[in-house]
Amino acid sequence: MDPFALVLLGALAALILWVWLLGRHYPGTGLEQLGLKSAREITEQREALDAEDLDQMLSAHNARRRERGQAELTVSDLELRVVEDLAEQRRRRDAYLADRELEQLLEATNARRRARGLPPRTRAQARAEFDSGGEPDSAERG
Repeated sequence: MDPFALVLLGALAALILWVWLLGRHYPGTGLEQLGLKSAREITEQREALDAEDLDQMLSAHNARRRERGQAELTVSDLELRVVEDLAEQRRRRDAYLADRELEQLLEATNARRRARGLPPRTRAQARAEFDSGGEPDSAERG
């Protein structure tokens, strides 16, 4: 083998060994050396900032409540309020979707009824039918 190729291969092997040893024994991580943070560190930092923000907002809110002579709120009170708001939001969403579904059902039913020459079914009739759980008679089916 050519002596120049041996020197180059030896230098390459020494460089790889030096980089590997440097990585093994240098304190810290490569991310730290580049000024970056791991995903876990970013998440922990965000959670700490969120907790600090919550404490500051709750303190300010309670200060205003004290000035008005009202009782202070705790974190659990706020969490309960959020849960109640989410439940109300879910209830409204379900009611809206049920209303939309009834509207679509009435459109399809009334289109078939018009094709047969029958009068259209109203919202009140459909609601009464579905709320009672009853079946329409054979003349009303459509």
